[in-house]
Amino acid sequence: MLKNIKPFRLIVFFISVFALSEFFEAGRLISSEMTFAHLGISIVSALVFLLTLFLMGYWIYVDEKKKDNLKMKFGFYEWLYSKLSVRKIHK
Repeated sequence: MLKNIKPFRLIVFFISVFALSEFFEAGRLISSEMTFAHLGISIVSALVFLLTLFLMGYWIYVDEKKKDNLKMKFGFYEWLYSKLSVRKIHK
């Protein structure tokens, strides 16, 4: 099971966990003292978290598509997959 985990995916997962942690920390700081720095950290960490979630979701989508086990097709993931497949990004 652990043989199939790719190092880059693990790094993205840890970045996602860190971004979520920073988001909640910034929220705690905002509740005690509202500053632009805390607001900026909150926004950036939320965006990083959402981006990493999107990326991990796309990887799962591609893995299931390669196994021919998709239950539901998502338009944006399909569009992205077709664009990246033309460039032969997927192995």
